[in-house]
Amino acid sequence: MKCRFVDREEELEALDQAWASRPGLAIVYGRRRIGKTRLLREWMDSLPSGTPTVYYMAHLASHEYNLARLAGRLAEALDQPALARTRVPGLQDLLALALRGREVLLVIDEFTYWARAEPRVVSEMQEVVDHLLPQTRSLIVLTGSLVGVMERQVVGGGSPLYARSLARLRLAPLPPKRARPLLPRMAPEERIATYALLGGIPHYLCLAQGYSDHREAFRDLFLPPHAPLRHEAELLLREEFREPTVYSTILRAIAQGHTTPARISQATGIPLPHLSSYLSTLEALGYVGREVPLFRKKGTLYIRDPLLRTWAYLVDPFQELIELGRAEAAYAGAMERLPHLVAGEWERLVAGHLLKKHSREGYTQAGRLVHRGEEIDVALLDPQGRRAIVAEAKWGSYTVGDVERITRKLLSKASRLLPRGYRVEKAYVAVKRIEGEPGPNVILPHHVDGTRPS
Repeated sequence: MKCRFVDREEELEALDQAWASRPGLAIVYGRRRIGKTRLLREWMDSLPSGTPTVYYMAHLASHEYNLARLAGRLAEALDQPALARTRVPGLQDLLALALRGREVLLVIDEFTYWARAEPRVVSEMQEVVDHLLPQTRSLIVLTGSLVGVMERQVVGGGSPLYARSLARLRLAPLPPKRARPLLPRMAPEERIATYALLGGIPHYLCLAQGYSDHREAFRDLFLPPHAPLRHEAELLLREEFREPTVYSTILRAIAQGHTTPARISQATGIPLPHLSSYLSTLEALGYVGREVPLFRKKGTLYIRDPLLRTWAYLVDPFQELIELGRAEAAYAGAMERLPHLVAGEWERLVAGHLLKKHSREGYTQAGRLVHRGEEIDVALLDPQGRRAIVAEAKWGSYTVGDVERITRKLLSKASRLLPRGYRVEKAYVAVKRIEGEPGPNVILPHHVDGTRPS
């Protein structure tokens, strides 16, 4: 089943503007499977017929190998057979022969593989952008899946190509609402649970598009010997990091409940000064997050990336069973842990939804409230107006009476946990389903503010 192309309107518009503003450079990057190549193919298909286009997939190989392969692609696409037989010392020399005075769209996909193997290609590309492209009407588009390499060597401050692009796009995962069309057979609560397992990565969601149950999708996508996502987490870490075992060890420690740097250091044996650097990298890439409760200085770490979280909580602990061919036993163990994983993601989705819904009303702080063994899942604060919105996120089925009781308890906790002088303006209870009411109550929190919701 072919996967639909959804969302990305802003990115398509940015590429259109870059093409209209040529000559120049555009950069598109983001983690593995985020949809960079699909985005470019959809955009290239929208260009006027006859637009000279050259697409080259770079390799983690020598400079000479990539130059020769690119020369072959240029020769074929631009009908310049002599280029295929040309041997040049650098990228700027090759592109000078191919592009000078011409209008061409050149896409070098996975440029970060080339840059990791041969860092000088980035400086050579700077020469192309500064001195060759102004003599053309061409646009060069570079993409990369190695986000760390891209931000250190290509787009980061001090890198040769810093501030030299007409467009710089870091593709983000699809939010739940945008991901909805990729899971057409699932009920809303099933989509949320699947999103908790896979995140907003289009390729992963497309693998699940034929399923109606998130548990079946998990079993088939992660557990069989040749399942498409069986080794995806390890592959992601191996591609991004030179020391993947160190990072996987840190993720395992967090999944085991070691959620502060000191405890991770004790569990892994990694000295704290070194661990801080590793954690900073994981946070910068969006693989790990840090939750600091309101009015607290210290927080806890959690695995932010859904695929890595699913691997660390539901797959890795059962690797021995999986390797022994006992997939059903591994599945049973994972299913015992699954509700906790989905509930945690549900809390984050509710918090994000409420912050977006109320951010224009003066609520500038959001987080969990914790004090003396009590906690409130989500609190939004307006420090200037001394107002608060509080919410509880429950991943389960409840009656209306249950919701009203949870709300009364929530308001009682708020009176104890909020600083003096704050008043509660709204209280939300977000649940998977309200029993006896038509349809599932998900995505938008079910709220009670003293009266039954309409």
